Amino acid sequence: MALAAGDGGGPRTFIRGPLTAELADARSPVRRFLEARFGVGLRDVQRRYREDAPDLVIPPVPRDVVSPGTLGAAADWLLRFMLHPAPSLELAITGAGFFSERSGMVAALAEIARSLGISGVAATQATGRGFAGPVPGSDADPESLARACWVLSLLTEVFRVGQLAAASGPLNPFLERPASAAELLDLAPPAALDQLAAFRQVFQAQLIPALALRPGQWHLGPTFTGSRLIRADADLIAAGLLIDLKTSAARPSLGIKEAFQLIGYALLDFDDDYRLDVVGILSARYAFLATWDLRELLDRLAGHAVTLPGARDDFRRLLRQAS
Repeated sequence: MALAAGDGGGPRTFIRGPLTAELADARSPVRRFLEARFGVGLRDVQRRYREDAPDLVIPPVPRDVVSPGTLGAAADWLLRFMLHPAPSLELAITGAGFFSERSGMVAALAEIARSLGISGVAATQATGRGFAGPVPGSDADPESLARACWVLSLLTEVFRVGQLAAASGPLNPFLERPASAAELLDLAPPAALDQLAAFRQVFQAQLIPALALRPGQWHLGPTFTGSRLIRADADLIAAGLLIDLKTSAARPSLGIKEAFQLIGYALLDFDDDYRLDVVGILSARYAFLATWDLRELLDRLAGHAVTLPGARDDFRRLLRQAS
């Protein structure tokens, strides 16, 4: 297999990062497995997806005004609150734990949670735990909720990156002095609040009505059986419909990473715990929701009929060998 320019070496035989990182590296055994199995029909699927994509609805703001990464995570938190009144705050709580006790970060986060009507028990429940959906989302004031989502996003970054995120970001002052809930809520830039308000409208108009047609077991931030072999967590699953949220301003094109991320999630559900039958992407800035029947998509990408249990078994063997 030819390597992309700048790879600087041959194919790897081991996994060294989460699913998203592996898919971004052409040398990865995970990327090469998925390309070999599901690359034949990718261009045709990409072409149809691009043809259906509408024009930009929510223009981005400069990176030096609002961090795209923080905004994307805040949008994910906002969506969780719109789908459940008290989603798990486990990731943010873990991030808050990186701060010393004298910072008061955990206590400040608990105060923010209470302001949103979330008890300590609900806040600390395991992320991805299922519930019977649909249910009414949070009834918190929209701006207050957006500010809270920004704080949760910053703390989630600390969870994912570690102390470096705290030292180099807006939470840095609280490494040396106590944090208050009011100070944390004031960290959200006005432009970020405007962006989140626009995303909220898209979620209400484009996604939530589609999800409401799927009563059953829902999961926010679910992981998979295969996540024990490679780190991977999806945005949401609603009664067998897996949705990946994108907040990038790039025109929707279903790149290799995006396409194989959906397929990777589906294959990592080794024991069919989620009964996945549809996968989709919400490109929030374009108010564009695209969905595919999972088995039809696998067949089109592979260029022949695919047996989902067999593909999952092959992927499991690959991951075990590469771990």
